[in-house]
Amino acid sequence: MKHQFNFNPLAAAILSFLCGSTVSSYAESNTSVSDIDNKQLKASLKESYPGQNFFEQYYVDKDSPEARQRDTKVPGAQFCQNTFVTPISPNTKALNPDEATSVLTAEHAYYNPNGDTVLEGNVIIDQDGRMVRANHLTMDKTQTFAKASGNVQMAQAGLISQSDKVNYNLKTQTGDLTDSYYIAEQARAHGHADLISRTSPDVLLLKNASYTTCPPDEKPTWKIEAREIELNQETGRGKTKGAKVKIKDHTIATVPYFNFPIDDRRVTGILTPSLAYTNNGGLQLSVPIYLNLAPNYDATVTPRYMGDRGAMAEAEFRFMTENFGSGNIRGAYLPSDEKYNNEDRKDFHFLYDWQINNQWSTNIDYNYVSDKDFFNDLDTNPNTRTRLNQRQAWELNYQNGLPGLKAKLKIEDFQTLDPLTPYKDRPYARLPQLLVNYVTGDAHGLEFEFNNDTAYFKKDFDSQANISQPSGVRLYNQFAARYNFRNPWGFAIPEVSVRSLNTYYDQDTRDNANFNSDSENKSVVVPQFTLDTGLTFEREGKFLQTLSPRAFYAYSPYRQQNGYPNFDTISASLNYDQLFSPYRFYGHDRLDDNNFLSLGLSYSLFDTIGLERLRASVGKSYFFDDRRVTLNDSQNSRTSTEDDTGPVVSLSSQLSENYTIRANSYWMSNGDNAQRDIQLYYTGDKGNLYNFGYFKRSYLEDRQDRYDQVTASFIQPIKNNWRMMGHVQYDMDNNVAREYLLGLNYESCCWGVSVYGRSYYNDLDNVNDSGVKAKRAVMAEFTLKGLGGLNSKLSSFLEDRVLGYDKVNQNWTN
Repeated sequence: MKHQFNFNPLAAAILSFLCGSTVSSYAESNTSVSDIDNKQLKASLKESYPGQNFFEQYYVDKDSPEARQRDTKVPGAQFCQNTFVTPISPNTKALNPDEATSVLTAEHAYYNPNGDTVLEGNVIIDQDGRMVRANHLTMDKTQTFAKASGNVQMAQAGLISQSDKVNYNLKTQTGDLTDSYYIAEQARAHGHADLISRTSPDVLLLKNASYTTCPPDEKPTWKIEAREIELNQETGRGKTKGAKVKIKDHTIATVPYFNFPIDDRRVTGILTPSLAYTNNGGLQLSVPIYLNLAPNYDATVTPRYMGDRGAMAEAEFRFMTENFGSGNIRGAYLPSDEKYNNEDRKDFHFLYDWQINNQWSTNIDYNYVSDKDFFNDLDTNPNTRTRLNQRQAWELNYQNGLPGLKAKLKIEDFQTLDPLTPYKDRPYARLPQLLVNYVTGDAHGLEFEFNNDTAYFKKDFDSQANISQPSGVRLYNQFAARYNFRNPWGFAIPEVSVRSLNTYYDQDTRDNANFNSDSENKSVVVPQFTLDTGLTFEREGKFLQTLSPRAFYAYSPYRQQNGYPNFDTISASLNYDQLFSPYRFYGHDRLDDNNFLSLGLSYSLFDTIGLERLRASVGKSYFFDDRRVTLNDSQNSRTSTEDDTGPVVSLSSQLSENYTIRANSYWMSNGDNAQRDIQLYYTGDKGNLYNFGYFKRSYLEDRQDRYDQVTASFIQPIKNNWRMMGHVQYDMDNNVAREYLLGLNYESCCWGVSVYGRSYYNDLDNVNDSGVKAKRAVMAEFTLKGLGGLNSKLSSFLEDRVLGYDKVNQNWTN
């Protein structure tokens, strides 16, 4: 016969082992707590199964009701069929001992106030957030020493252990368990120890112990065996002494001391090392060390060794403040590079953002690199792009104050990495630049807009170079008034505007002997009129069809602008949307002359589930005058004198939920094709993906450069969480692969590995130069889950290069 009764002094002996404090002497009620976790544990412990594997009792299907009711995120669980569900949820907080009720259940009980108290037969001690089970439990008359034996199981938030016997001193709140197995649910970890000692309420010390996050139903792929393991729930870290890291039965590392996470908190420790090989750096090893310096700032220091270049240091510091924004500082230093004329190699980057209040914000973006080959030689991150001009800027922004007003004050300069870059091709510094946009009126009626772009442009130039690089202030203003007529079936938006451009050369420019100008200042004013109109026709049936004709007219007279400087303006490439814009230039160094009409027609077909089965657009511009304003003072280009653009076509189709195709093409008026591209996408439901694209553009003077390239990428799961992935970019003009990558990736419950090879040219490389060779690198990322974060270089590269990677990666991991 089982007996249920209150006996808090006896319960305290074991429960305090879990919570580190004494339980109240007497409870006021015999009622057992109703916590669902405790009920499940009691139900699972009603019967004893001698010899049953302890871990299997709590390793359940991840889709089971027991697992689904947990709202904790277990790292790596998406790759597992099963997951640990301990009796008490990691989110369950035990009540204060002074407020808790303890209920004891046993088949036999003997209470002796002058001697030992004994409970036998399926003994269960139940308290909010805590649970103990044993076959036999005794307590001395002083209520100081407690002993439990026979399949002793103890549980608290996310933890459970099973031992042969437990000895505990209630006064000193210390004790030990012998021959113990344990489970930590949140870390998805389990193991065994000859002895487990509780040295404080939050610290467990394990002697001759093992630790792994691999499934318990098979021989673990990896595990740590240590002379001593300390698990600290307060800090979220584990520490080992005299540890060996084993893969299967093979010891791969002996570590006198090691620190590792037991939950997902930011804590100081070693992150996943990275091993790589490149053809210009040799074998490379990086060991990131994460430093959790404070809740609002941290750092990562990465010692790195390259066999052909020497030792290098990399570091990153992140910070957040309560009232003054957040930022990131990172850099690297390689002294006396043996393969770079023994020069020091270094870089430095500083990013800072501060939302001062609802109206004002500021940011800093500062970048410095010692040489143009730094990223090509030293950066193994495949996601890094080399930029010829490193930005160095400060911005102050205003918006959300006066309705319709936005403003930006900016100081911006650039570090040009290649010293051989001609000065005429180097960007100007803005010292400073003020941008203002103000819109007022009715968005569905009469509306007014003002734009201002005022900047002082300065470029350093070599006094020995026979060139003229003017500097000065450019003042651009635009005043516009428009009437917005919009309704469901169409729109008509007439707009009139006046634009002005004023340039004031500085003293350095006027004093430059190589500078020839008939005026110290330049000034021009151009009025402009545009009319944008369109209709929308819809037809409903089995499919929803829309037909949208559009007409756009723009007029602005020609004003002579020969000899005007070009500080930051380029020509716009032509596409369907560009047909309906009066601006041929990006930038404010030229005021367009226009007299043209653009006509366009768009058609869409939607099916019953919302897929756009077809979208087709075709348009064309008709010019009534030549375009005489150009970026340079040479004769007008071919495109400036044609009577029309030729047709511009854009097509796309969602053939199904998995297949998408897109195509664009632009013809000249004489029938020559100036630009075309086609892109095909397939996204599978099981993490597979295939992309293909072809892009060709002809050279057009004063408009665009030529290219002829093919890109392709794929991700293909193979079997048992293995998948292959690849990416290629092929330059048809030069018959060379500018970049290709092939990789193999595996993910499981407790470990992951990625191996990939990459060959590529630097963004600044001239592939036609026989002295320029492709960089080749082999990278390996290996992670023992539960010992550090995953090295995500391959993932970040694919996310940047492969359209749809995020979606298929999520499908695959789920």
